[in-house]
Amino acid sequence: MLLKEKMFLSNCDSVRALTSEELHKRFLLGLTLANGVVLSPNTVLDNRDISDTLAKANVLKYLNEEGRGRLVLRGFNLEQDITLNDYFEALPGSYIVSSIDGSPSKEQLTGVQARALIARLNQTQQVLTALNPSYESVQLMPTSLQQEITLRLDDADVFNHFFQSDGERQLFLHAARDVVSRSEWYHFTQSYFAEQTRYTIDASARFRLEVIDPAYHSLFISSGEGFLQDQIKHLTQIPHRLLDVGLSIKGLQRELSLLAIPYKLFQFVSALGAGEVLKFLVESGIDYAETQATDRGYDFATRKNWFGLYPKMRNYIGLEIKK
Repeated sequence: MLLKEKMFLSNCDSVRALTSEELHKRFLLGLTLANGVVLSPNTVLDNRDISDTLAKANVLKYLNEEGRGRLVLRGFNLEQDITLNDYFEALPGSYIVSSIDGSPSKEQLTGVQARALIARLNQTQQVLTALNPSYESVQLMPTSLQQEITLRLDDADVFNHFFQSDGERQLFLHAARDVVSRSEWYHFTQSYFAEQTRYTIDASARFRLEVIDPAYHSLFISSGEGFLQDQIKHLTQIPHRLLDVGLSIKGLQRELSLLAIPYKLFQFVSALGAGEVLKFLVESGIDYAETQATDRGYDFATRKNWFGLYPKMRNYIGLEIKK
């Protein structure tokens, strides 16, 4: 077990539109490497194949026995008895349904699409009920994301990655003063960087991966918890046989520990700083990482934020631990 706290599976975000196999790999890795997993309700209702993953025999067995209580749904306005249909009905008409072809908004759904979605939510709800997850509500201010992004940009490491001077950074923040939601930040940065000729074509994608997404995901985790990000299309270093539903989660933990594969995949990133990340792992009593990580040359990030990790994220899973 890598973390003794729960892990928020932000790399399963529905906007990723992952295939069933990729979703399953990420969910199982989170379940085996941490003391439970946290999913957003959007991840559950808007991933087309999430019910297949949750209904796997080894997942059902683990979360109903030794892993009982280790699945958490965390998001806005959640109550223990809320259903996915209830949650979806309460979403605004502008909500984008990523799991439906063309990604229409909720208010744009045709009758056929709406009925198909409701049927899928009912199926997923049946699986969720069998797993008996905990529901945790998150209370945030409308400006919470804006404040978190501003805080992350208040860092000298941001220079030479996005801005050349503090004046340029302040101009950016001034232009973004009315930008609030994550989707608004996506649209704003895409336009902003496209209009500035000195930026490379992938500037908005880098800013999204290194600033917006980690800032957004950090709002949903508690101190000591971690969240994952990755751009890996295929976690090819994870042997396919380890995804066999006949293998118990505990057995999967043993196999992965022996192979040391997950640790080779991880790029540790934290506001604590690289040296403090190792200290955190040691003090948390995490077996393996504290004694072998540096000796075996596993790649711990040297920056205290995500800046400059865009190319590496194509090969590693990023883990941020919240202090």
